[in-house]
Amino acid sequence: MNFKTITNTILLSTITTFAAEAISVTTKSGVSATLYGFASLNAAYEDSKSNNGNFANFVAASDLTNRNDAGWHFTPNLTRIGLNLSSGNDSTFFKANGKIEVDFYGGGSGNAPTPRLRHGYGEITFGNSGFSILGGQSWDLISPLVTPTLNAGVLNNSGDAGLRRAQLRLTERIPIAGGSLDIAVAAVRTIGENQPYNTSSASETGVDANIPTFQGRIGISLPLWVEGKKFGLGVSGHYGQEEIDLDSTGRTKEIPTWSFNVDLTLPITSNFTFLGEYFIGANLDTYAAGIGRGFVTDTKDPQSVKSIGAYGGWIALQAKFIQKLAFNVGAGLDKLKREDVRKVGGREQNFSFFANTTYNLTESFSLGFEYLHIQTDYLTAKTVKEADLNRYQLSATYGF
Repeated sequence: MNFKTITNTILLSTITTFAAEAISVTTKSGVSATLYGFASLNAAYEDSKSNNGNFANFVAASDLTNRNDAGWHFTPNLTRIGLNLSSGNDSTFFKANGKIEVDFYGGGSGNAPTPRLRHGYGEITFGNSGFSILGGQSWDLISPLVTPTLNAGVLNNSGDAGLRRAQLRLTERIPIAGGSLDIAVAAVRTIGENQPYNTSSASETGVDANIPTFQGRIGISLPLWVEGKKFGLGVSGHYGQEEIDLDSTGRTKEIPTWSFNVDLTLPITSNFTFLGEYFIGANLDTYAAGIGRGFVTDTKDPQSVKSIGAYGGWIALQAKFIQKLAFNVGAGLDKLKREDVRKVGGREQNFSFFANTTYNLTESFSLGFEYLHIQTDYLTAKTVKEADLNRYQLSATYGF
């Protein structure tokens, strides 16, 4: 289990406590499929427009000219359904498992949302060697933690880098002093965008690249002074390319996407846990960083493009005093290199602060409330203008 899985489990337990008995069936091939998930309603009031009211990441540029354009957002899209897969007919050496998980953020209308694949992978481990191979879609290796927000957008584009994508991953887990040293590498799909300059091209900038993207992480997990909790520290990074068709004559340019990342999980007491991440890199829009901006026209060469540099991170404190009641507070920052966007303007910095609490009325039903403040700075030719919003969110979740 990697840190993203561990922290996502913490996040899910913040939202809801799952029912005591899982629902499990066995297929004809002998694979056991255990059903899990939750049904959820999230209702949020924003006093200004965000980029997407159902999962707010930054303040829309319209707030600069139409301030305090408030609105309500009701959505069941966070509802999630998943299957944990395990094989009952494994050999004595090979052990297989897998996961299929969807939510409903794939588009569609307000009352007919489209399913979206979150996870879909198979994994095989090799005896007691600690070595495993994973193929399919899962979390990025980089920046593996998840901010504990009720907002479905977590702090993406506000310090929390990393998403999910198709990959072939190799992992070696080495037991150390009650914990482990994890070394993982992966070749992943380079997710780009439609060609911005040669609009007649059917290719996508990530698919056009000559190499896949490569990711890696080294992390250590150890029990320290808090019983039942582990300290975690990891460093990770990625490198890939996008190929941009500059015009219809065949001129292209390959621009890099890269990052260096640090993640920390620090149990302080049995009641408090500190989490945090830091990243630095370039062309990170498809990694939910760089405030959704990856590259721009090169002002030194108007017939070319360049990656936008970015850096940021987030911190959070989790508190749980009784089994049914939990609190989270945290903040995140995403900032672009100003010299890379000075001439073209647009989003240049994004800061978020959140505080939330959840209470489990039963083993499977919970209520939550969250306050989220976002300030997005927009760079203009002469100055920096601030757009900000306050978001108040209620959630009701039934887990199974």
